[in-house]
Amino acid sequence: MQGYSLPPDLDREIGELEELMHKYKRGEVSATELKAHRVPFGVYEQREADTYMVRIRCAAGTITPSQLEGVAVIASQYGVYDLHITSRQELQIHYVKLDNIIPAIKELRKIGLATRGGGGNTIRNIVSPEDAGINPQEIFDVTSYVSALTTRLIAEGDSWSLPRKFKIAFSGSAEDKGYATISDIGFIAVIKDGVKGFRVYAAGGMGAKSSVGKLLLDFIEEPEVYPVAKALKNVFYKYGNRKNKHAARLRFLWQSLGEEEFKEKFHEEYARIKHGGFEPLGLDEAGKTAVVSGPVPEEAGDAGDFALWKKRFARAQRQADLFSVLIPVELGFISCERSLKLGRFLEPFGDDAIRMTRDQNFLLRNIPRQYLGNIYNFLKDTLQDFNRPAIFGRILSCAGASTCQLGICLSRQAARALMENLQKSGLDLDKAGDIKLNISGCPNSCGQHLLADVGFSGKALRKDGRLYPAYNVLAGAIVGDGRTKFAEEAGEVAAKDLPALVTELLGVYLSKAGKFKTFQEYIAQEGKEDLRRLCARYHEIRGFDENKNYYFDWGADTLFSLAERRAGECSAGLFDLLEMDLANIKGTRKKLSETGIDEESKKRLLGELVFYSSRMLLITRGIEPKGEEELYEEFLRNFVETGLVAASFKDIIAMARNKDYRALLFEENRVHSLAQEVELLYESMDNAFNFKNSASGAEKKRDERAAAAVKDFRGVTCPLNFVKTKVELSKLKPGEILEIWLDDGAPIENVPGSVMAEGHRIISQTKAGDHWSVVIEKK
Repeated sequence: MQGYSLPPDLDREIGELEELMHKYKRGEVSATELKAHRVPFGVYEQREADTYMVRIRCAAGTITPSQLEGVAVIASQYGVYDLHITSRQELQIHYVKLDNIIPAIKELRKIGLATRGGGGNTIRNIVSPEDAGINPQEIFDVTSYVSALTTRLIAEGDSWSLPRKFKIAFSGSAEDKGYATISDIGFIAVIKDGVKGFRVYAAGGMGAKSSVGKLLLDFIEEPEVYPVAKALKNVFYKYGNRKNKHAARLRFLWQSLGEEEFKEKFHEEYARIKHGGFEPLGLDEAGKTAVVSGPVPEEAGDAGDFALWKKRFARAQRQADLFSVLIPVELGFISCERSLKLGRFLEPFGDDAIRMTRDQNFLLRNIPRQYLGNIYNFLKDTLQDFNRPAIFGRILSCAGASTCQLGICLSRQAARALMENLQKSGLDLDKAGDIKLNISGCPNSCGQHLLADVGFSGKALRKDGRLYPAYNVLAGAIVGDGRTKFAEEAGEVAAKDLPALVTELLGVYLSKAGKFKTFQEYIAQEGKEDLRRLCARYHEIRGFDENKNYYFDWGADTLFSLAERRAGECSAGLFDLLEMDLANIKGTRKKLSETGIDEESKKRLLGELVFYSSRMLLITRGIEPKGEEELYEEFLRNFVETGLVAASFKDIIAMARNKDYRALLFEENRVHSLAQEVELLYESMDNAFNFKNSASGAEKKRDERAAAAVKDFRGVTCPLNFVKTKVELSKLKPGEILEIWLDDGAPIENVPGSVMAEGHRIISQTKAGDHWSVVIEKK
């Protein structure tokens, strides 16, 4: 089934990104400016220069067989010959060149798929259990809620300019297979007094200061899903930390406000949305039954192997005589050729025949019993290692240092080494059962190590002054409604010893298997202590001269180093642009402090310091100057004349504006003072881009003159038009009126909604020729 409807302004936004890329190639915009726009489009730069990853939204892991075919064709044409399944049930295309990004995005749009929101400070892919709708134990199917909420939220402009990423999950039962209890918003299906509804969790998540979600609402009826999600998004939009990306997720807002104030602000938004009226989500219950036309039932080629395969991977659905089949996909990678064949093979089984899982596999659904032989024969002919013990499909890894700019260790290569070790171990791995082995290449939780039975997070350790790759070892995660807890640390291990450690632990478990029903029970009772003892035994490694292997990561032919590790792109946006100039200011001041600098270099650097200081904060006022003259003019108008920056710096700015750099030599201390004042002003900035410094009388007069003003924002793209609107509204008193002019398309579709989300009233919005007039009353 198709997971969502494309937003109406997607074509316009793709066009805007395309134009920005043209400007970048002409040298008219910086790489940082481009990043701020491409990352929210799900386009991330990889470690290899000029190569990008494109992430495709697949709500609830849904994709039709024909869409899977289409993605395989697009990836073959514009990327490399593999697709990658993510731990948020999406598909990724890797190694896409800059010139191929827009063509790939346009082709995806033709088959009903979007990359918008695949990265950045946006509403990310909404997830749910891959067996939603077919699990005999679920309360009810949550798929239609995921699809409808996705369609609604990705059509709202403020979903693309949040303080940080925003993750939503649904689960169909208290088992919480969708991880609702560790999401920014989590909905768990319940039925109360015969009424369908949800228990709601909020402010959970993994990464910096991971936190289990807090129970926000014990029960809401199903029509309340959208107003609850909208209210929490509004709270995050208004009060989230936009300055410090390391403390910007919703869980940090809960911590900073405290439970009482957070809930108070949520209920204010919730009541306002319900009082204002809202359109219920349009739930689509189609695509739940099997559709088979064409294929003839087949006998399996090998009866014994077929029986083993069914035991490992086929499960009866709640619908009579229908089955699901798990297809293990090693570390989530499958070739485009095989993906194309799989899509074509599944077409007769209908649009709801396949979903992506959170452990990076495919789950086939709605397969009639008589066609299990067809599935087996197809997989045997098409996929390698399709009938290994199920544990091989439960080993999950993030991208790691091979492609991720944040990666420390080569986690995928470690996972492959673990698989090879297990394959050779001689252990009866079918008896090991359902075990989650998760590996992250750094302390971030992209590999979900905190949710593992046994998890690993990459780090660097030293031996005799030399770095070597290593992992923290964790164990014992529990996930469930009201009982979720993260895995606990048990020790650390060198990367090269990770496969041996896991294999030995499984050997210990299998030797005790008669005592425990599951591996999870073993870990809770004896396994953690066994693991601690193993970590202690593996802790010491040999010196470099004795065994150099420990100082090379898995699959690496160079010594382990952190030199290539760079800042990641997850929080791209206005914050990145501000930090770019802040770094420029600090770097220039450092160069000026060096001894032996010649006069010409000093003049140039002083001019650059005034330039960066004047440019840095303009973006907070929605200003993107086209040249130096405009830059200095806007800085004077918005910061000096308003009293935010001292008027005594006017002559310094005039010297730089007139390129009188020699005069700056005699004012070096004051140039540094200007830079310091801008840095301090930035430090005082709140989450809504307001500054704590009290404005001068000139600022107050400007506020009075701005009352009932008309502002022309035609030609200004999203989200800068909204930033400009916020700035103008900040100058008004409650009840005063502002009229703005906006272009048709994305601006008129997004800005009024974002304004209303902040509590202001839209008095009218009227088409006036080629633009719109929007009249706003300040709250």
